[in-house]
Amino acid sequence: MGVFVKTYKLLSADGTTVISNTPGTLGGNSKARIYGRLDCSAANGALAKGYAQHRVFFANEQDAIGAGYRPCGRCMISQYKVWKAGPQGKEVYPWKPLPK
Repeated sequence: MGVFVKTYKLLSADGTTVISNTPGTLGGNSKARIYGRLDCSAANGALAKGYAQHRVFFANEQDAIGAGYRPCGRCMISQYKVWKAGPQGKEVYPWKPLPK
């Protein structure tokens, strides 16, 4: 009998699903295109309301941003504020700008 190795489905920066032996560090909502911490009270509270069917996981924040997701306003407050303010001439602004 073979050894069972747990695997995880993670969303990569190009939007494809990859299988990993390591769990993701961030979760996301594929419908709202928001990413955040796995212990986020907003996300965990929404699980009972059907959020689980839209849940995706990311290996890191760069993959979440690359896939077009924005930070959660509840659990990633500092990143959310930077995202919300927009590029405003900043050299480093990894998220896609908000539509005008």
